[in-house]
Amino acid sequence: MHLFGGQQLTHKTLGGMADKYGPVFSLRLGSHEVLVLNSWEMAKECFTVHDKVFSTRPSITASKILGYDFAMFGFAPYGPYWREIRKITTIELLSNHRIDMLKHIRVSEVKSAIRELYKSWLSKGNGGSGVSVDMKQWFGDLTHNIALRM
Repeated sequence: MHLFGGQQLTHKTLGGMADKYGPVFSLRLGSHEVLVLNSWEMAKECFTVHDKVFSTRPSITASKILGYDFAMFGFAPYGPYWREIRKITTIELLSNHRIDMLKHIRVSEVKSAIRELYKSWLSKGNGGSGVSVDMKQWFGDLTHNIALRM
């Protein structure tokens, strides 16, 4: 399928297809069939009314192997096990109490990242002029460091 390989942006191509085929249609991308929703009303209905139909992930061998036979939360298919592990995760890892307990890690990493920015400015700044910083990379590194320490 060469629809997405041309000069036109993907969202423009899908918009044109929506004009031709309607707000809901399917595509075959390689060996996978994909449902395309081009209206917020249809997306809302799929994820509220028909959420159980769309809630599971495809069964991929790599997910089975990496996820210890789908035992890991991120790879588990929707079902009783997934609901139970989500409940445990929400209560034990993402509770307000746990987030407050780990506040010192976030504060420490932000201070460290700002310290690195300051050192970069000192070493590269020419007598008070500004220094170019890739903020996307900086925030990505900060987020990564916080997630690993938590």
